Amino acid sequence: MRCPKCGSEKVRTLRGNKYLCEYCYYAFYACPVCGETFAYAWQLSSHMRKHRREKRGEREEVRALLEEVAAGQRLVLAKLDQVLEKLDRVLEMLSAKPAPAPPAAEPLGEASPDFLRGNPWLSLLKSRGSEVARGEG
Repeated sequence: MRCPKCGSEKVRTLRGNKYLCEYCYYAFYACPVCGETFAYAWQLSSHMRKHRREKRGEREEVRALLEEVAAGQRLVLAKLDQVLEKLDRVLEMLSAKPAPAPPAAEPLGEASPDFLRGNPWLSLLKSRGSEVARGEG
């Protein structure tokens, strides 16, 4: 810190924001925020109001930004709720589908040999045989 009167750097703190130049013995007050100097305490006090107004303005800007973020968050949550509702409907539709039919009974019954059991060609041949019997084939 420099003395505002003589420019000397030999400055000592007296108390709080009050300083004394050891070269010219000039007592002054300095702003702790920006370093601007004043001859009287009331000038510093008046000057500090400016910093408080600036801080209040910054707080209002931050508050406005937070409100914007909160509004965006509410919008995202609303969209997410819509997606979840649609997903629930899709899951309900999928679970409501009938279970697949059990495999057809063995055309030859339980007496058929092991190599014929579960053979898909037998069910195809059986259905073709019923078509021929009805006269469709």
